Amino acid sequence: MRGSPIIRFFLLTLALAVAGAGLMRLTAARVEVKIPELPAISHAVATQFVPFRLLLSAPAAMVTLDPGGAGPPIQLDKSPFNGELRMDPQNPHLSLVVRWKNSLTVDEHRFAKLTLEVPGQETFVHVFDAAGDIDEFLELPLPSEK
Repeated sequence: MRGSPIIRFFLLTLALAVAGAGLMRLTAARVEVKIPELPAISHAVATQFVPFRLLLSAPAAMVTLDPGGAGPPIQLDKSPFNGELRMDPQNPHLSLVVRWKNSLTVDEHRFAKLTLEVPGQETFVHVFDAAGDIDEFLELPLPSEK
């Protein structure tokens, strides 16, 4: 047998001490640190009402326009699809979901044409085109109010 028994004893003792320290750290009681609560920041989002028109290439079973955090989603259930969207002028965006009534044929595309008439600005028109149901997000290039 090679090696000194004293060196083996010290190495074994060192290995047991390291393992014991690791186990003590893992099984030690946790001290819960309380983080003070920050006061709730409430800021009202300034909204702007924007008239819109939506034209569809085929009858739809469901149409939803969601202006993000500025207002609740709008469920449109009968044609003509028009009204007012409540939008955040600092972050103008919306999402459109259209579920078609009839299934599409091969190589058929359907579209939805959205027209926004922001007061004091040029009319904004965007065409959503898809080979199936439409589920799109759009960031609007409208200048924010100061």
